[in-house]
Amino acid sequence: MDLLAEYGGAAGSLLLPVKGRGPGNPSSQSLAAGLEIYYRDGWHERDERTRGLPLIKQQGIFVDQDFASPEEMASSDYYRGFLARYDCNWSAVIGFSDPIDEWCLVFERGDRHGFFDRAEQDDLVRFSAPLAQAAALARSLSYASATAALDAYQSIGCASFLIDQAGLVVRHNQKAQALIGNGLDLYRRVLRSTHPPDNAGLEALIGSHRPGRLSKAPPTNVALVHRRGKRPLIIRAIALEGLAASIFARGAILLLVSDPDEPRTPTAPETLVRVFGLTETEAILALHLEQELSLRGSRHTDVDLRGDGPDTSKTHSGKNADPSPAGALDVASSPGTVRAAPWDNSRGFCTRRSRA
Repeated sequence: MDLLAEYGGAAGSLLLPVKGRGPGNPSSQSLAAGLEIYYRDGWHERDERTRGLPLIKQQGIFVDQDFASPEEMASSDYYRGFLARYDCNWSAVIGFSDPIDEWCLVFERGDRHGFFDRAEQDDLVRFSAPLAQAAALARSLSYASATAALDAYQSIGCASFLIDQAGLVVRHNQKAQALIGNGLDLYRRVLRSTHPPDNAGLEALIGSHRPGRLSKAPPTNVALVHRRGKRPLIIRAIALEGLAASIFARGAILLLVSDPDEPRTPTAPETLVRVFGLTETEAILALHLEQELSLRGSRHTDVDLRGDGPDTSKTHSGKNADPSPAGALDVASSPGTVRAAPWDNSRGFCTRRSRA
């Protein structure tokens, strides 16, 4: 953005969407202080330059003198009280579009250089077509990357929603569709809880991960959505990065939803033995816990859990205690009982808490 500003003879330049303006858009470093105030004090909601937007469709560019007289600008609190303070009260705004949104490339400078004349406007408006092509390509690539993530989560049985920078749903996978009416509602791209008291938490979760958020509060990591007669849904947000999070991307956030009541295919015991090095007894006990089955009456709650079985004794006793995921089973001090290790669903869906 600094190179663009230098080419245009401006103090700085920035990209702004025509609709839904918010912090976090690319801009020159020289404009950082003014942009912080622009959003913090609500100037983006009363930007007088929006009067020039209709001219973009006619000529591809507009400048301040196209819609405001010198007298208006001289008496305007926006121009003299705000923009002039940051040496950016003269603007040239070039419009361009991608397949979904309309954008503006804004060049700004102060009284020292004055307004953008006709020759400068004719030069700058040439940016419009290349910018539109670049935006369309970037949007296509970022959307493909984000939807590939949705498909990947579908393949591992995880419901997920792609959320845009405005906090609205762009797309969701089949697992997520099954939750519509089962704890979640989706109307006009707004995702809501069927239990109204949970909507504040869901909004906070999405809002805290939106690009350029104004709040200084730490991000909210998890939201719960309660359901009648069922355990709550656990929703986690991930801010997209890299290609999927380009400025022209439709998606900005992935919501991952875990349904504790959803039946799951049991893990094959031989998989636990092979991957984690569990004994046969440990694998079967782990599967009992995975499927939330009672351990009472299991033939494995007698000899092996008392430590009489050689494999279990070797794995769980003394300095040779197994540090692998087999440690997810804690053998209680009293014979014949098993205690599940604590699990922390607030940091993921199968993430074990570390013990003190």
